[in-house]
Amino acid sequence: MASAVSPITQFQSGSYLTIAEYKNAPTAIDYNNLVTGGTSAQQDAELASVIQRASSWIDIYVNQPLIAQNFQEQSRTRITQEGFMVISPDYNNVVALNSLSYGATPTNMTAVTDGALQSVWFEKSQIIYPMSQLGLSYSSQGPLSFGFPPTVRSRIYASYNYCAGFCNGLISSATAGAASFTMIDPIGLTAGTVITIYDGQNTEQVVVSPSYVYGSNTVAITSTLKYSHSSGVAVGNMPQAIKEAAILTTTEFLKVRGDNSLTMAVTTRASSGPSVQDIIGSDIALAKELLAPFRRMR
Repeated sequence: MASAVSPITQFQSGSYLTIAEYKNAPTAIDYNNLVTGGTSAQQDAELASVIQRASSWIDIYVNQPLIAQNFQEQSRTRITQEGFMVISPDYNNVVALNSLSYGATPTNMTAVTDGALQSVWFEKSQIIYPMSQLGLSYSSQGPLSFGFPPTVRSRIYASYNYCAGFCNGLISSATAGAASFTMIDPIGLTAGTVITIYDGQNTEQVVVSPSYVYGSNTVAITSTLKYSHSSGVAVGNMPQAIKEAAILTTTEFLKVRGDNSLTMAVTTRASSGPSVQDIIGSDIALAKELLAPFRRMR
């Protein structure tokens, strides 16, 4: 039986931290014994899994992914009295509009050309497109009704692909003294952005050059790099508060792993381990405070 398949993108949780970022944080957590008798590679693999789960918890708590990614969505909207098409995408912190199609019916859509996309007005949670770009005739009283759309407030079907979130990528190669570096995936990175390269004692901040072309893996910067950085080092404009919340959440997830363990008292009498209430609480509470400004209200 044939099925209609939705083109709408379901967001995927990414990792807010690399293994190195977590290990460099002062957590007082023993992350070398997560897998009993495991190798170093097995310990790192399990730590990466816990970071992934903690990152997923953050996405659920704030009701949206905070790591930049592309989304394909569809919606119905109307032309405003001022002659604009206003789209409210599912996720905030919109970075770029990659494509836009519109139409009076879902089966008769017109794609906006790349040049016309430059007329888009961005707000934190809205994309506003001037309908004058559709070739409509306007008078001092507003749009004249010749063809599509027939009147102001007419329903419009829109299909669009956009990028939202903070850049949280990885270095591909970076050499000290160079005025550029390469990234494995630069999604969400834009010209003029202040970004941090998270590399332990060699951590540094740089500014993306105004000449940077959106989507390019080669990132020109306004100064030169102080240090060389290996492939896989984290880089982006993710707010430090979110990074700290990810560290706190990962730490709590690691603590709860031992909640059901037994402890041996001095009398050699076995007793139960600490309760979840004792283990989980303060760090998660602080993480929630740090994440509060980034929550999406439904």
